[in-house]
Amino acid sequence: MTQKSAAQIRKAFLDYFAKHQHTVVKSSSLVPANDPTLMFTNAGMVQFKDVFVGAEARPYTRACTSQKCMRVSGKHNDLEEVGRTARHHTLFEMLGNFSFGDYFKEEAIKLAWDFVKGEVGLDTKRLWVTVFGGEAGLAPDHEARTLWRKISGLPESRILDKGMKDNFWAMGDTGPCGPCTEIHVDLGEGTPSLEDFDNGRVVEIWNNVFMQFERRVKGELIALPKPSVDTGMGLERLAAILQGKRSNYDSDLFTPLLNATAELVGKPYGRSDSEDDVSMRVIADHARATAFLVADGLQPSNEGRGYVMRRIMRRAIRHGKRLGFESLFFDKLCAAVADTMGDVYPELKESRTLITKVAELEEKSFRRTLDTGLRLLADEVADTKKRGSTTLAGAAVFKLYDTYGFPRDLTEVIAREQGMAVDGEGFEKEMQLQQERSRGSDVGEAAIAPVYKSLVARLPHIEFTGYTHEDEPLTQRAGEWRLHGQAGHTYLQQKTCVVALIAHGNSVMEATQGDVEVVLNPTPFYGESGGQAGDAGLLLTETGVSITITNTVKPVDGLPVCRGKLTQGALKVGDTVWAGYEPSVRKETRAHHSATHILHAALRSVLGDHVKQAGSLVDSHHLRFDYSHFEAPTQEQLKKVEDEANGRIRTAAVVDTNVLSFDEAKQRGAIALFGEKYGDVVRMVTMGASKELCGGTHAKNTRDIDLVMITREEAVAAGVRRIEAEVASAARRHTERLATQLTEMAAILSGRRPPKADDKEPILQAVAKSVRDYEALRAELSGSENAAPALPLSDAQAPTLAAGFTDSDARGLRDLWQLLVQMTNARPT
Repeated sequence: MTQKSAAQIRKAFLDYFAKHQHTVVKSSSLVPANDPTLMFTNAGMVQFKDVFVGAEARPYTRACTSQKCMRVSGKHNDLEEVGRTARHHTLFEMLGNFSFGDYFKEEAIKLAWDFVKGEVGLDTKRLWVTVFGGEAGLAPDHEARTLWRKISGLPESRILDKGMKDNFWAMGDTGPCGPCTEIHVDLGEGTPSLEDFDNGRVVEIWNNVFMQFERRVKGELIALPKPSVDTGMGLERLAAILQGKRSNYDSDLFTPLLNATAELVGKPYGRSDSEDDVSMRVIADHARATAFLVADGLQPSNEGRGYVMRRIMRRAIRHGKRLGFESLFFDKLCAAVADTMGDVYPELKESRTLITKVAELEEKSFRRTLDTGLRLLADEVADTKKRGSTTLAGAAVFKLYDTYGFPRDLTEVIAREQGMAVDGEGFEKEMQLQQERSRGSDVGEAAIAPVYKSLVARLPHIEFTGYTHEDEPLTQRAGEWRLHGQAGHTYLQQKTCVVALIAHGNSVMEATQGDVEVVLNPTPFYGESGGQAGDAGLLLTETGVSITITNTVKPVDGLPVCRGKLTQGALKVGDTVWAGYEPSVRKETRAHHSATHILHAALRSVLGDHVKQAGSLVDSHHLRFDYSHFEAPTQEQLKKVEDEANGRIRTAAVVDTNVLSFDEAKQRGAIALFGEKYGDVVRMVTMGASKELCGGTHAKNTRDIDLVMITREEAVAAGVRRIEAEVASAARRHTERLATQLTEMAAILSGRRPPKADDKEPILQAVAKSVRDYEALRAELSGSENAAPALPLSDAQAPTLAAGFTDSDARGLRDLWQLLVQMTNARPT
């Protein structure tokens, strides 16, 4: 058996299958895209689910991946076992090869056998195989058994039958399913017993699933027209075996983290079951999970995925405190994860600063909470004794566990010292309720309606023609274009074809009056995605049918769907139509979208490279930009961000778009954004020093943005802040409003006009109220030695005027005040 590093094993696997015509597909995010059934990506096949069921088409029929996975919720919730067993983990890597209606059992078994025997050199005398032995009316998989005998030469005695629990796979109660065959390695001596397949001596390393049936609602099994293959092999297990280790934690995937933990705390790691060694393993495992989750855009919180993430982090921090860490440590170990695995997963390197900051702040927060928890436990013990009981309530014990990170065994130890017991049954009841709260159904994105999946699989590629800039001559564009005026609006329309219609949630061939969804090919309408609002507009036929398009969405990648109302006549699939949007609205939208890239670059320059976009919303009159940061930026920093953004705009940099492979774009320095799903081919948008992957529409030149004005800044979640801004015409209008307010405020403060009761602007109302209050106070104190000074007012009074406003409003108000002080000196005393 050849000893290889984990990196070598991963590369050998991907290279082997690439040599056998498999497309190497990058790992998808730990946060599944558009899947409400999953908390986290928990298997390599998750990103291919729609491919397997025929709802998504890809340009390949064979694929292989090294997929990062998490199993910490629902039926995979083994969190308390992590660190105490040799093979339980929160985060792990799953190596997999997939066939989408291409090869089936024979080639899958041959590929698997040749890899374990020839590529990594496992001792075939230690290999065992299991196949589906039949159950619940399903016949045994004799075909797989025969193929194993033919391909591997293993004796019948080393090919075992297993039931549905072990060797039959199903995507759910309905859908694709089929028998599977597993490869196992015997780590002991002599002939193993059946019990050894469950006690850890015989270890499963590879599961080959043969999807050959579809289970219908009533349980009926129908043979699939294109049987497929889905396999999975845990890298951690394989690395440990190939490196001659009995525990995954002794492989080179974990030893750097365990050594770093031991060095930081000043204790040796003994590879034993001692509590110190268990704590070190927990910390190493959870640091890996934390680093990957942050890199995929998550932040610890009190609900959904962020809630599970927080539990993982706090469990590691509590083990650190138990181990003896007096000062902060968790951020250093999370940084070590980024350093050791960043070459394979570049998102770790890119997010290294953010990862360490998240870990540091969570540890600071939890250390305060932990001290609070100890006090609460002491109070609970005292209250229980006062009630004459010697048993701590299960709900109270669970609250300590869930909210303050106290595991049940720690509470039991402290309770025992006080001569008390713990209500275990009550604790388990609360635990079950918590597990229900953390199931994936509460956290997933909105489910994609089957009609959209069906359409995207059936229709040819939809061409979006809206990237063309509106100032280019219509005669030079591909296809037929026109400008059409109607009801005071001007639309830029393209002659195109209706390729699908949806009414009442169903695909139809004809739609009449009422709400309707239209798919055009080609389409000039941008489907809402990447933070950019979808296009509205008008659709007309030569026969007079008119549809007002209120929004365009993209429920599935590659499927822009126009939603609107059919006011007269009927529309049919195959009809030729004139369809388009208002170019003036698109121009403003493009400017706002480009400004988010400029602001992102300016924020990273001023606040640090840990800043990453965490969401956005862009339309024709404003932009909203969420970013990762952990404290409110100062007014000086915000001004510097705004000034730098406007400086970048004034460079008049050409906005350049390149369509290229994802890997090449990353090599050129492009930033990929949280929460976005990128294919193998991407659009890289460059404007000056800013390079981002983005599918939105953009300005032709940064000078088209004209001006960016930050109008608001606030916190929206732990570690996430939000900037709102306006650009171009919207910013100019905002400036005009401020100038009008300034003039009105000057008039009030200088006495040129009295405050008006019908002043609608909040700032003017505040100024008027302050003047009234000031004059009333002056009148009350008139003649006394404490009389208030007459206007003009001074800078020192500005903060009082600003009270009650947001930071951004207050900043603007104080700036205006300083100008007003200079303008009100003529007011008589």
